[in-house]
Amino acid sequence: MKTVVLAQVGCGYWGPNLLRSFGSVPGARMKTLCDLRPGRLEWARANFPGLAVTTDFGAVLGDPEVDAVVVAAEPVAHHALGRKVLAAGKHLFIEKPLALTAAGARDLARRAKAARRSLGVGHVYLYHPGVLALKAALAPRRLGRVQYLDLARVNPGPPAPKHSVIWDLAPHEVSLAVDLAGSEPVAVRATGLRWALNVLEAAFLEIRFAGGVRARIHASWRGHARVRRLEAYCEKGAAYFDELAVEKLRLVFPGSDNRAGAGKGFAGALTYGAPRVEVPSLSRVLPLAAECADFVAAVRLGKDPKSGSALGVTVVRVLEAAEKSALRAGKELAL
Repeated sequence: MKTVVLAQVGCGYWGPNLLRSFGSVPGARMKTLCDLRPGRLEWARANFPGLAVTTDFGAVLGDPEVDAVVVAAEPVAHHALGRKVLAAGKHLFIEKPLALTAAGARDLARRAKAARRSLGVGHVYLYHPGVLALKAALAPRRLGRVQYLDLARVNPGPPAPKHSVIWDLAPHEVSLAVDLAGSEPVAVRATGLRWALNVLEAAFLEIRFAGGVRARIHASWRGHARVRRLEAYCEKGAAYFDELAVEKLRLVFPGSDNRAGAGKGFAGALTYGAPRVEVPSLSRVLPLAAECADFVAAVRLGKDPKSGSALGVTVVRVLEAAEKSALRAGKELAL
């Protein structure tokens, strides 16, 4: 099959990982990096032999060999850059969040559909082997349906953020909550805190879903130790995912319990048996490698990848409402 040729715009904190991962997908080739900072281009040229570098975004869009463009620039530029990519007839992969407004996210989704181009969004945790194993465990005869979710992402923040922690860290957790809840989010409330900056540095979100599931999310730049935690409480047990732990996923099923049936005449010991814990064996496939391969496959098939436009728009809708709620003292807002 024809090699899928890619170009990338932006090479900041996450950009090198995307360059490396897309360049390693079988049947794909990363041809060009575009960045306005000469130092980043020099670094990329030294570390990625054969990669063309340029400061001319127009030249990238006008290259007939380029099939798809990866946008890894600042989120404030996602919408404008994405529109230009789609207008040039290229497939589009855009790092999270898809845009900084719901209107901008919907606009990109509409344009991609009209142009019949694949649109991928960088919600990489949907491809984590631990998350995939957790989803598989939600089968009726295993954990059953999710009842509520508790998620946290904490780490030191960027030195000069241009937007709040809600837009920086929470997209990962919101995408996971939407994926696991199994229904559309209908409302969100949030509270936020700030100390030294003019944007929110910590936030607490609560999302209500149409199916009754609730998700609580803690996002913060104030921690000095990283936290990557997801807990799913289900009909028949619970799942605990910790990306930084040795045992990244634990499934816990309740032990035997005779307390409920102990009536007045019960003379025996009241017992609550230890829960049964399973630690699934996980694939060693790197989430980013799987995400990049999925996007390349989607380009070949002419469709959206798993982390596509629909999810991207939904996540931005939640984030936008959460930011507004936090600025309105935690008022719940319908979506």
